[in-house]
Amino acid sequence: MIRKFALAPLRKNNMKRIYTLFLSLVCFTAVCSFGQTVRNVDAYQEGKNIIITYDTDKAGSVGDVFCSTDGGRTWGAPLKQVTGDVHKAVKAGKHRITWNVLAEAYDLKGNNICFKVEEMMASVITIKVNGVSFDMVRVDGGIFNMGLDKGFDNKAVTNESPAHSVTLDGYYIGKTEVTQALWQAVMGTNPSNFKGDNLPVENVSWKDCQEFIGKLNVLTNKKFRLPTEAEWEYAARGGNKSRGYKYAGSDSINDVAWYDMNGEEITHPVASKQPNELGIYDMTGNVYEWCSDWYGIYTDEPQTNPQGPTTGPGRIIRGGSIDDFRDACTSTSRDNDDPNDCDNDMGLRLAL
Repeated sequence: MIRKFALAPLRKNNMKRIYTLFLSLVCFTAVCSFGQTVRNVDAYQEGKNIIITYDTDKAGSVGDVFCSTDGGRTWGAPLKQVTGDVHKAVKAGKHRITWNVLAEAYDLKGNNICFKVEEMMASVITIKVNGVSFDMVRVDGGIFNMGLDKGFDNKAVTNESPAHSVTLDGYYIGKTEVTQALWQAVMGTNPSNFKGDNLPVENVSWKDCQEFIGKLNVLTNKKFRLPTEAEWEYAARGGNKSRGYKYAGSDSINDVAWYDMNGEEITHPVASKQPNELGIYDMTGNVYEWCSDWYGIYTDEPQTNPQGPTTGPGRIIRGGSIDDFRDACTSTSRDNDDPNDCDNDMGLRLAL
């Protein structure tokens, strides 16, 4: 969440130009309040320094500071010569950041100088709904090659090719598939065929998932959603910590997945196999996971935050399931189904 505050004109001391400043604050707390309020923002020049002050009503974490000389249209590299309440966790109250402009040798030419202070993102956030807690894992943004020009058996895989460059912003994704306990807490019912609080919810359609997410967002005042297909694959591959595994966390499927050779045709408790590089469980096997996209063929054009085609034969499902052979469970394997369909091996994972 980014809030921009217009500041009073920069108070002039020893510098000739008076700048108008805007401070962008990204507010976050480790308990996922997403509601930290930043008030009384001010900035002024003090000798060779620019001082940025702000108040917070709750604890939070502060990461990098950026400067723009064109009103926020473009941003430079993170500032290095900053001290004070930056690059650390801060308590509620008044805070101060000092930027040594001269030591940085930063060119401040421009008529609209802006600053942006970004949050230090928590790697895992925990949300509680009607007594049920669940974790969301941070996936830092990055660039990756989505799909395969050749499969792991060195043969072209038609609907997984051509491989293409995808750039993604950072996001959060569920540490596990949505459990029956969470579905029950939100919906008041449990449609699953295989019953158990810590089992993944299944027998839910894409449209059922949208209803669930809508109610969850009302209860939490958040903006949960299904991951895009690109977000799903990037997270399954391990994001920017990827080691290039065939499956989500290992080249040995038995380490990380319940599938047709070990699943015994029943779902299993979430997080009962090994996680992948990001600490995410069951992105291979157990139940298929709905994505937000319509199914479409790949092209070789680079993409940024792709949302998929506007229509298609079905909605994307990913990851394979207890009923699938190993080649259908790789991190690049794709399938789709009618958004009204449901089955006892189809569930979901949240994104934020």
